[in-house]
Amino acid sequence: MKTLIKILKMFSFTILLSSSILSASGVNGPQPIYDKVYRSDRTGDSYHFLILTKSGQYHYLYTNRTDRLTSSELKSSNLLDILKKKQSWGQSFPKKGKYTVDKGKIYTKLLWDRIHVLSPKKIKYLNKVFYLK
Repeated sequence: MKTLIKILKMFSFTILLSSSILSASGVNGPQPIYDKVYRSDRTGDSYHFLILTKSGQYHYLYTNRTDRLTSSELKSSNLLDILKKKQSWGQSFPKKGKYTVDKGKIYTKLLWDRIHVLSPKKIKYLNKVFYLK
């Protein structure tokens, strides 16, 4: 029984260790600039924003409330309140999650969507091209 418990502890530790390796240090090719806001070109009357953090998180926003956001605003838990102050009407769809690096490529953990780093100032995600602004 004790050996079974030891094996289970080692197994859970291994899973925990492998799932916590999120940093993009293993990215092949161009590296993204972390904690900076990337913005898409205008699509209709809306913009898409994306930020990657060194801790393995991404923050994504689709909105027609503003064309400018700082990295602290995009990471804020009060993002929708901030957007309401910038403009009283419009729509906003924030999304955040974790990303992982697999074979030198960046993917979101939830749906395994690819984040293409085209250059340090240019990223492609969900068929949108984001530029460092």
